[in-house]
Amino acid sequence: MTRKPSFKAGRFIALSAAAVLLAACASVNDRDVGDPIDSLSGQKAATERRLATSAADAMAAGKTQEALVSYEKLYQRDSRNADVAVNYAQLLRRTGKADQALKVLAPFAKGERKDSNRAPRAMLKNEYAAALIETGKFAEAADMLQTVLNDSTLGDFHPDASHLSGIALDAQGQHKAAEKMFRQALDGWKGDPTSVMNNLALNLASQGMFDEALTTLRRAQIMAPEKTEIARNVQIVSELRDAVVPKAPVSLKK
Repeated sequence: MTRKPSFKAGRFIALSAAAVLLAACASVNDRDVGDPIDSLSGQKAATERRLATSAADAMAAGKTQEALVSYEKLYQRDSRNADVAVNYAQLLRRTGKADQALKVLAPFAKGERKDSNRAPRAMLKNEYAAALIETGKFAEAADMLQTVLNDSTLGDFHPDASHLSGIALDAQGQHKAAEKMFRQALDGWKGDPTSVMNNLALNLASQGMFDEALTTLRRAQIMAPEKTEIARNVQIVSELRDAVVPKAPVSLKK
């Protein structure tokens, strides 16, 4: 069963948006406190604060295109700001511009530019891997994620890395290895786990484990009834099971 990995179902890069949503605004405010408003630097600081606030507000409200415009301006002003870069890259990926997201994040993920407290290296690597997956570079994504998973000090980022690793492995036909990664992600997941459960269920269906796949999907459906893609997958897997699994013959007793 071949399918394209999807990030539409639920939380992606679990800590990314939440952790750095207001990072640009906060970092600018902290850095420029005390600048006289009538000086050139003060005017620049005020502009950056307005941009950062607008970007954060738009992202929080789910106004993706509006947030993208604001973060693009912030990134053009300071391309070395890791907090701005990770949010800008995530918005690029979510609007179908994963190739551009890779260019933004590559210097951070590869250690050529500094990370930050709000956007640590592991988060940047996870988001970089997400963009690699979107562009079909599954093996490269899996290798990047392994550098996060191999570091025991980065436990907070392991669930996201495991989930992404499962997607990358599944796309390469390594279903058993992917299943292990999805289950590992669920073990440490915080917040809504239904996107991981959805991907695990599709992985199980790929292996012919239809009953367990349906059980997992139905549990996810109860937890997130508003996610129409889960209901759709319940129907798809049910139909696939009915088409593949032979029905027991009906016994007619006299």
